[in-house]
This record gives sequence, structure tokens and C-alpha cells, in this order.
Amino acid sequence: MVRSAKRYIIVMWLCLGGMFAQAQSFEPRPLLDSLQRRINLVNDYQADVRIKLDVSFIRIPVRRARVFYKRPDKMRLKAKGFALLPKRGMQFSLGNLLAKPYTAIWVRNEQFQGQPCAVVKVIPLDDNPEVLMATLFIHRKAQRLCKAEGNTAAGGAFSIRFGYPDAPNPFDLPGTLEFTFDVNKMALPMGITGDFDSERPSAKQKGPQRATLQLLYSNYLVNKGIPESIFSEESAKTH
Repeated sequence: MVRSAKRYIIVMWLCLGGMFAQAQSFEPRPLLDSLQRRINLVNDYQADVRIKLDVSFIRIPVRRARVFYKRPDKMRLKAKGFALLPKRGMQFSLGNLLAKPYTAIWVRNEQFQGQPCAVVKVIPLDDNPEVLMATLFIHRKAQRLCKAEGNTAAGGAFSIRFGYPDAPNPFDLPGTLEFTFDVNKMALPMGITGDFDSERPSAKQKGPQRATLQLLYSNYLVNKGIPESIFSEESAKTH
């Protein structure tokens, strides 16, 4: 896995070589540093969340749950009779990505959903990164993430769109999140238990498939403290 990841990074560097000349027109590091400082304001949070998972071979009704997060990478989603446990390979943490050595390349300025964004590619420099490369769409004025695209070491691609509420939000936590990913290359982002209808993929569905996970957040409680027991395996089994 490490060898294949390194080979991918070498090829990626060769393909992106032409971007370095353009990168001189804008230095993305100060923007990323500012973004990371704002992320670090959040030590923990909990919120209500409405969940919709759309994938061709599984039908799951819309669910409501409670999400718990604690820096740097602990997350838990709970609902009565329905447990959602994020899998490590599908988690994308911008804070974790920017906390480790990386190279950043400015690509272009672009309007994304009517917002002026800087498009920046971030390439981790550690030996065994979970995300081989991420393309970030960052609102330059608001200094917040609007979209993230990436490729994982496991071989899957993902795309995340972030939506923010109109009301002032000092922590810049999203109001909506839409996560699109390859089902055939990556495990589902969550372990699923509870009542749902499942079907085997038909012959027409054996090729590459996409799944979309939509989360709608409300009633945030930020930096109020969350006990470690919330994230324990035993707690996950009993809720």
C-alpha cells in the first residue's frame, strides 16, 4: 500500500509540474494557515443531524441522529435503533490534513455556487497519507471551505460540498454537507445497523457506482465538553 501510494504521488507530481509556474502568482499558504486557525477554534461540538444516504443497492429512509465530534478526529453519530459509525478510510479532516507537512499549489480562481473561491491542491508529504491529494475550493473573503475533492490511498475518489447558514457563525461549522464517493472502490462511509431494505446489485450495476450522503445540521453546541465514553465501542453498541 505504501509503495503504491508513493508511486501515485510521483506520477502526480510529474503531471502537476506545469502548475508550479502558475503558482507563483498566488501563495496559498497564508490562506490555508488562516483556515486552519479557524478550524482549531472548535475543540468539540454536538448537533442534531438529518441523514439521507442515496446508493443504488441500498434503500435507507431519512434518519435523524445526534453527531458528536472531538478534536482531532473523534466522531460519533447516534440514533435510536440505528447506529452510524464513520469508517476511518472515508473520513476527511481538513484540520488533520493541514496539521501535517504538505505542499500547496494554487491552481486558479473560480466562482463556485456564486462564491469567489481559490482552488488549491494540497499534497501530503508524509510516507503513508490517507488522502493522496486534495483539491480545495476556499472562499477567499470568508476564509472557509466550500468544496473538497480527493483521492484516497485505498483507491477511491470523493467529493464534499459544504453549505453554511445565513446567520452569523463564528465557528464556520456547516449547515449542510453533501458527500459523494465511489461505492465499488471504497467501503460505505458508515457501518449501518437498523431497519433498511437491501438489494443485490443488478448486472447493470456492476460497473463503477456513486453514492451520496447528505447531512443537515442544526442545534449546534460548541466547546461545551464531551466525555470520552461517548466515543467508546461499548457506548456504540448500546445506542
